[in-house]
Amino acid sequence: MRLNSYEALNFFAKQLERNIGGKIFQTKVVVTPSSVSEKGVVIKVSLLKTFIQVLPKQILGSRMLRVRVSVAGTAESMTGLQQALEAIEAIDIYLSSPELRLETNDAAAIPNSRIIQTISQEDSFIDSPDSTAVQDVQDDRIVTITIPAA
Repeated sequence: MRLNSYEALNFFAKQLERNIGGKIFQTKVVVTPSSVSEKGVVIKVSLLKTFIQVLPKQILGSRMLRVRVSVAGTAESMTGLQQALEAIEAIDIYLSSPELRLETNDAAAIPNSRIIQTISQEDSFIDSPDSTAVQDVQDDRIVTITIPAA
């Protein structure tokens, strides 16, 4: 199956939505740019870069998409904090699955695809800069999606 970057990005967002349903909360997954007018937290999927990587002795390379996955928004109560932490933990568990592959909308794995996450402790914060009533949530990770080059 040959995909372009836009199709792969949207497949990935739908895949996250299917696989990280929380025990208590279902956190919305949006591809940016997109207007988000919801209270609480959402999971944002943002394309940072797309490029072809050709290795020596390869005729066709692989298309790489570098994507930011963010749990972002505000926690206005303990329930909001619980939702944010549940979303972060669900993403951690799902993206650390061994040999994770990109899936189509009907959950079929795309051959020769791969999903790998990179996290840094500095990429996240749960902070209340102005008051104790609201906490800002921002948990970022970089995900590299590899698909066959078209």
